[in-house]
Amino acid sequence: MTTERAVQPAGTAPADAAPDRPTEHVHTAVVGAGVAGLAVTRCLMDRGVGVLAFDENTEIAHTWRNRYENLRLNSVRWLSQMPGQAIPKRYGRWVARDDLVSYITDYAEPVRHVVRTGVRVTGIARGRDHRWQLTTGSGLITAHHVVLTTGLYHRPFTPDWPGRAGFGGRLLHAADYLRPDPFEDERVVIVGAGVSGVDIASDLLRRTKGTLAIAVRTSPSFLPRELWGLPLQGLSVSNKHLPVRLQDIGGGIIQRLSAGDLGKTPLGRPEEGMFTRLLRTGVSPSVDDGAFLAGVRDGRIEVLPSVIGLQETGVTTSDGRTRDADTVITATGYRTGLDSLIDEPGVLNERGVPPQYGPENKRLAGIGLHVIGFTSPLTGHLREIGLLAKRVAKTIQREQAGWHDRKASAG
Repeated sequence: MTTERAVQPAGTAPADAAPDRPTEHVHTAVVGAGVAGLAVTRCLMDRGVGVLAFDENTEIAHTWRNRYENLRLNSVRWLSQMPGQAIPKRYGRWVARDDLVSYITDYAEPVRHVVRTGVRVTGIARGRDHRWQLTTGSGLITAHHVVLTTGLYHRPFTPDWPGRAGFGGRLLHAADYLRPDPFEDERVVIVGAGVSGVDIASDLLRRTKGTLAIAVRTSPSFLPRELWGLPLQGLSVSNKHLPVRLQDIGGGIIQRLSAGDLGKTPLGRPEEGMFTRLLRTGVSPSVDDGAFLAGVRDGRIEVLPSVIGLQETGVTTSDGRTRDADTVITATGYRTGLDSLIDEPGVLNERGVPPQYGPENKRLAGIGLHVIGFTSPLTGHLREIGLLAKRVAKTIQREQAGWHDRKASAG
């Protein structure tokens, strides 16, 4: 990396790119230093590519440190490790939150000197010289390549329901849930039966007192972590190239074997195949090893229609009824936050997600913009991150080698 004198940025830079701030140039800038950012940074360094990574949080593994205490990965240990470093076997088959934090912290050590924590990137734009310009609080960074790794779960999203301001209880997002103790003897309503909602509901069953309800808009699909002692992730990896219709059939069979007939529960039978829904909406099947559905079947978890509003004492559901609640936990998803960050047309789809595969992804790579960690496949989110980190690093290293060759020929 070289440090340049402060210059007026070329092209259209973000508004807060003051000309008196220092400007640095690096070959590749990585935006986000979570698992995906650290993985691609290590892969780039291994290939001799100059790289700087930026993360707005001040600590490594910030996101995982702040997830709920009883969290375990839904992907098996040996298919969740990052390039160049295995997850220790002592962490078991399904890695717990604190063990994963330890692993990520150790994984960051070889690249810690090129990771700038507590530095927020506020704008990304291309200049006339085709370099990317990144605006940060400490100055302007120019780079030939940018790798976006902030992921799908960057900004918690809670709907702006009517009556929200007048709700007299506690309203929090699933991202802020840590443990069941603070909700002892409370009436809790969870909004959303996706992966987080089901996990948190299962965790709250550990309370000794209190009621629990979950509001469901669309009947969810369910898969277990393992069936007959075999992790299902391996099956997803081996079958990922099958037609989606066949994957839907296989997933439905596994769901019936593990979860029984959902049509006989208040949740209802899903109207769409789980793989079709994943491709259409990005919503993964929920993971249940028995506790959640058992709670639904025996009445410890009440199933409500979708929430359409809040009122002073609780929630209003789509059937016009109200349900009293001391706490409402919104497991209503996340937003990438990239729409306010990137000044480049054609990067994001209608959900604010950049393309991780296909022709559009190749087009972005051609202008030096790469994305990692913006899908959640059943083959494993962490596994996919590792594969893409290696692929992106290889692409960037080849471009760098070609640029040096062209420069030498021109000289």
